Amino acid sequence: MTWVAAALAIAALLVVGGPSARARLDRLRPPPEVARLHRATRWQWEWLIPLALAIAGWFGWRSAGVAVGLAVGLVAATAAGLWRGHRRQGDRDRRATEVVDACRLLAGLVRVGHVPALALRVAAADAPLLAEVVSAQQVGGSIPAALRRLGARPGAEGLIELAAAWEVAERSGASLVATLEVLVERLAAAAKVARTVAAELAAPRATGRMLAVLPLAGIGLGYAIGGDPGRFFLSTALGQGCLVVGVGLACAGVWWIERIATVPR
Repeated sequence: MTWVAAALAIAALLVVGGPSARARLDRLRPPPEVARLHRATRWQWEWLIPLALAIAGWFGWRSAGVAVGLAVGLVAATAAGLWRGHRRQGDRDRRATEVVDACRLLAGLVRVGHVPALALRVAAADAPLLAEVVSAQQVGGSIPAALRRLGARPGAEGLIELAAAWEVAERSGASLVATLEVLVERLAAAAKVARTVAAELAAPRATGRMLAVLPLAGIGLGYAIGGDPGRFFLSTALGQGCLVVGVGLACAGVWWIERIATVPR
């Protein structure tokens, strides 16, 4: 019995002295190239608007029409791009919240004694995000592979970590409880920080957009003091160039502020 007691003591030391759940989760984090699959470059159709309006303007008012078409097109393209970006950010934030809720529900079910496969099916009833994973499981597919496919979507990157932890648990028989709890804690903290930073950056974004429209006040001031800015911008080559360059710089400023104020994910 002495050797049995010694073996149990060594096993206890290995368990107690082994890496914590947080350290194990750190090792399971996906490589950067996997986590950034959703950042592939996409064609932005809105930048065809200035070209289309410039061509239309050429047939209507020649060089003046080109200048006006480019200026209006740049403003329209900027507005469309900002709308598309905000819509995409909203989808990303909503999906990130769904991932946190799904992982929290899954951790609770595993904690009370459900086996992971059963817990996944039960959690899918209240977390539609996991329905695709359950479908893959029912046809004999790999749960980690299905989680990685879902994790490639913007905002669902936490599922890639869940997939890695699930795969290790399947191979080693280790419990998912501790790792899931740490994962939920990390994802919830990251979402909270992102919301706080986005709220703090709302004022600089609004200020940048307000500064972008200030040149319109300058044009109004020109008319107020008896000038004719419209004639300068439309009747002379210098004015047309100033119109296009000025609007382009204003739009570039809005994009630059939006770029530096975007919360990294």
